[in-house]
Amino acid sequence: MKKLLTILLLSIFLIGLASAEIQFYQDKTDRGNGTIQNHLTIVYSKGGMGITDDYVTGNNPYEVYLWYNIYPQKWNTDNPNYKVDYCNLQINFRGRIENATTLVFDQNYTPEDADIFNAKYFMKLNDGDVMVANQYCYFENKSYTGLDFPAEMQLVTPTWECKACQYYEWSLQERDIVKAKTIGDNIVDTSGYIKKLILLNFEIWLALFWVFMIIMVFISVGLIFMIAYWFYLYIKGLAK
Repeated sequence: MKKLLTILLLSIFLIGLASAEIQFYQDKTDRGNGTIQNHLTIVYSKGGMGITDDYVTGNNPYEVYLWYNIYPQKWNTDNPNYKVDYCNLQINFRGRIENATTLVFDQNYTPEDADIFNAKYFMKLNDGDVMVANQYCYFENKSYTGLDFPAEMQLVTPTWECKACQYYEWSLQERDIVKAKTIGDNIVDTSGYIKKLILLNFEIWLALFWVFMIIMVFISVGLIFMIAYWFYLYIKGLAK
């Protein structure tokens, strides 16, 4: 009886887990000509494995985010023989209702740009929606055939509880991160301007200082000659 109860409780728990389904696919591909692709696809099925219940409350969407790194600058420093021209991240969304694919994110990253680490792209998926993400890196050496390249990504599906609350918190966090970065960039720009201003003023004051010192030298030499001449006239007067 005890064993039967344990099996029953375990079955109920597993049914709750299997109430919806995330179909997930990811791979890396050498596309030739020095081009490497990292591909990721996610499909959300509200019905899951034939069960109509769902762990997302009501008609709320399923919320996920793409976590990614892209670092061609660091890669080129560490791999001088297999340098990257640039990398690209594209995210496409296909809605079941709209039945159309939309490019929602498309960004190039060159070795001159700052490397990207621990970045996140948030997305809501309704029943039947699909998200497709592709990272491409293009190498200067077109013969490069390794699947190791300066771009990483993975799908993160946070806890199932209170999705709307999490999305709100993520939005606030993303806003605060962007705001902090903007403030940081402004501080750096202001600090750089103040530094340049101080250096410029220092150079001006230094030039004025040396002009003043040169003038003082001429004045001192002139005073010495004037005193010597006055002393000469005084001795000459006494001699008469």
